[in-house]
Amino acid sequence: MTHLFAKKAIRMVTSTALALAIAITTHDLADAAEFNFNWKGDSGYSAKGSFNYDTTTAPNVISEAGLGATKNLQSLSISFFDPFSTPINSFTPVVNSVSNYSFLRFNFDNTTQQIFGPFDVGKDDELPGDTWLNNNLALIDEGFGDEVLAKEFGFNNRNAAGTKQILDLSNNSVQVSKVPEGSIIIGLLAVCSLGLTAHTNFYKANQE
Repeated sequence: MTHLFAKKAIRMVTSTALALAIAITTHDLADAAEFNFNWKGDSGYSAKGSFNYDTTTAPNVISEAGLGATKNLQSLSISFFDPFSTPINSFTPVVNSVSNYSFLRFNFDNTTQQIFGPFDVGKDDELPGDTWLNNNLALIDEGFGDEVLAKEFGFNNRNAAGTKQILDLSNNSVQVSKVPEGSIIIGLLAVCSLGLTAHTNFYKANQE
């Protein structure tokens, strides 16, 4: 009976992975562009995130600001870390093409694949634990900020009392890298391959 359950479980994992791979492939995966981004400050604080959009409708420059339905971004997430790479907090300012971050500023040139200009991503509801990364100098130039800082990017959070703290500053830009379009399929096919191998080994073991 145990062997029967094991055999069914292996078969289920294999068939599920294959079905998902086929489903994603037939869902025009090539129309979705996904990117990772990262930033590191002079004091060692860092931020990592990702975003995606539909390439069939997106213009050359993607620009988002404030709350509500986005123009092009489908999702945007960011995680923050201290100098020891310990997670501080994570937020999803854009979910299902809707921004929930009042101060969102995001500009991306999908031709050069670079983030530029005003940038403010994270969360700031003036509550303890809120954390955000912004390009303060660019925000000032666009009339979105008034805080004069010596360096371009600021890593900010609010302490237990809700008071803003600037934890790190740097002229380092936000670096972007595109996620390979076939990475999801490759992962699923790898699971499928493992399932087939397990199924073969299981069969051989029971023939001995």
